[in-house]
Amino acid sequence: MKLSRDLSLFSVTMIGVGAMIGAGIFVLTGIAAGVAGPAIILAFLLNGIIAFFTASAYAELGSSIPEAGGGYLWVKESLPQPSGFLSGWMSWMAHSVACSLYAVAFGAYLGEILFSLNISVPLSPEILKKLLAVVIVIVFSFINYRGAKETGRAGNVITIFKILILLLFVVLGLGVIIKEPVRFGQFVPFFPKGYMGILTAMGLTYIAFEGYEIIAQSGEEIIEPKRNIPRAIFYSLIIVVPIYIVVAFVALGVVNPGHFTAWDFLALKKETAMVEAARHISRWGSAMLLAGGLLSTISALNATIYSSSRVAFAMGRDHNLPEIFSRVHRRFKTPSGALFASSSLIMLMSILLPIEDIASSADIMFLFLFIFVNIALIHIRRRESRRLTGYRSPFFPLFPVMGIITQTILVIVMFAYSPKSFFMSLAWIAAGLSIYYGYSRLKEREVVGPQVIVEEKELVYKDYRLVLGIEDEKEAGPLMKVAAALAGENDGEIFLSHIITLPPQTPLRAGKRFIEGRKKLFDLPEKLGKKENIPVSFNIRASHRVYLGLLDSVREYKANVLILGSGEIKRRGKIPGRVLDPILQEAPCDVGIMKISNGDKMKRILVPTAGGPNAKLAFQWAAWIAKKNKGKLTLFYVVPDEAKVDTAVEILNDVKDGADYEEKRVTDKIVAAKDPLKAIFDEAQNHDLILVGTTRKGLWERIRFGTIPKKLFHSSPISVLVVERYQGKVISWLRRFIAG
Repeated sequence: MKLSRDLSLFSVTMIGVGAMIGAGIFVLTGIAAGVAGPAIILAFLLNGIIAFFTASAYAELGSSIPEAGGGYLWVKESLPQPSGFLSGWMSWMAHSVACSLYAVAFGAYLGEILFSLNISVPLSPEILKKLLAVVIVIVFSFINYRGAKETGRAGNVITIFKILILLLFVVLGLGVIIKEPVRFGQFVPFFPKGYMGILTAMGLTYIAFEGYEIIAQSGEEIIEPKRNIPRAIFYSLIIVVPIYIVVAFVALGVVNPGHFTAWDFLALKKETAMVEAARHISRWGSAMLLAGGLLSTISALNATIYSSSRVAFAMGRDHNLPEIFSRVHRRFKTPSGALFASSSLIMLMSILLPIEDIASSADIMFLFLFIFVNIALIHIRRRESRRLTGYRSPFFPLFPVMGIITQTILVIVMFAYSPKSFFMSLAWIAAGLSIYYGYSRLKEREVVGPQVIVEEKELVYKDYRLVLGIEDEKEAGPLMKVAAALAGENDGEIFLSHIITLPPQTPLRAGKRFIEGRKKLFDLPEKLGKKENIPVSFNIRASHRVYLGLLDSVREYKANVLILGSGEIKRRGKIPGRVLDPILQEAPCDVGIMKISNGDKMKRILVPTAGGPNAKLAFQWAAWIAKKNKGKLTLFYVVPDEAKVDTAVEILNDVKDGADYEEKRVTDKIVAAKDPLKAIFDEAQNHDLILVGTTRKGLWERIRFGTIPKKLFHSSPISVLVVERYQGKVISWLRRFIAG
């Protein structure tokens, strides 16, 4: 069930602003000042710049894919599992931890108010703070339960009052500083804690900029998301960054701490540091800031309860968390189950964790999440750029790459600052992995996974087993010709697999009525198998996802090789990357993907190469196919100039080293050219098939320009077979995660 679309541009901007100001000013200014001194001003500025890099990624993805879950959904769709699950798990934890931070700060501020009013409470200050935190979580959980419109209205009012109070604090504080110029001396030295202090303050306060994540989480409920999500994200940053800088400046300038430095005094007061700063402006300054702190923590808490429940809801809807998380209230159209679970987690952490550990843990989680999202943008831009129809991040991939680098540095800094919080975060990730492998993966496959409808002809179970994915009758012949060459050389067998794909809402048993019509796909492969004396068996599966069915065949029959075509996927109007990439990511065997452009002609094979394990696999397959068809192959290398010819010779010899081939069928060819792709296409005019291994180019080149194998696959006028060697689960996953 979909959520209601009620949030205007103004409302969602205020949600983002409310979350940011609540974290950065009222809660963390004192703690961060203690580790950076006056340089906290610079830390806020630099964080604003870094935040812009990732905010640009959120604006692009959020405007094009505006659904509840935000970063979790984008990572899940673009990176190998369990990346998607972990991004959602970390997002849920990060927002919940941040929310508990605001709840505890609210308890501290309200406790200060009660103390200033001489109201006696028969509880210790610490217990009172925790009790008030629990109460405010319950109150705003109920407001969120009532609906997004109510949530937005409450946040709008609170955030506007909070900004007005901060502006009054700045105006009065600047007046004090200007009247007493001696106070400028409190900013000297500007770097008392060194440059490491600035980095630590940046790590601590980066949570102050996570409001754009909350805006993206609400994408399913925003009016005109394509237009309003980017605007809300950038408007919120434009509003809060100057506020952070001038408020930090005033707070350091107005205090008169006696024997302490201004920054040590603020650090001593922790979450109530801003109240103490206001006391040095006027007698009623502390009351003003107490009210502002109360409003600030309330608005931030309101926004993060909202966002934590949305990501939990999205995970429940995807069967990554139990069904209760996906429940939507019939009347209010809010995720009632996810709200209950998130609120319970928030209250538990409010009671158990100290405020410094809460802040550090939330920062680390958000940094991990933002790194995932930046990588996801790179992958989606490269593979599925047509989906991104909203805002476009400029100078791609500069911003996401800069975001990844800077946020990785901050993760390292936070580890040095608070190893305890870092290991708490790792423990949460480990718990998530256990849930993913023990529940989520199994549940998701149970709901959307494949089911064997009919299976005929048992496997012989030879040592070499090749699974051939047949999706189109016209591709059966060429694909079988490749499979026969490989199986014949290795005394192997071929297992044909066809997947009947059904819409998500259609029961898998409905696939039975398509069985008879699909069996004819296997007629030609069976005839060729008999002719070549190669055992051939097959099954037909029904699935809601093509790649899950193929992967099940590979795993069930312990295949050494998976070969499939791409034509039927294109004709269905699907984006090839969304089907083929998960196969490359998860198949525990060598994989070949073939685009058939000129039938089953395979006499003349071109093998462009740049070296590496995939190049060796490509050459070996080409040698077997050439031998089977009594053809020839050209091992082709493009050098930028003649000076590189000797290096090219060494690489070609290395590619052939250890391979099983007939020398009379192999020709080495080295060509000097500035454009390798054009040189390959020119050479391809004299060949029937291009057989190429996936590339191992540098990360930046892969991100910015894509890869030559993918360009060949999409643009070649002749058939192309792209192959990838299985390098083990960990290495294969890392390669896909980093650069696809």
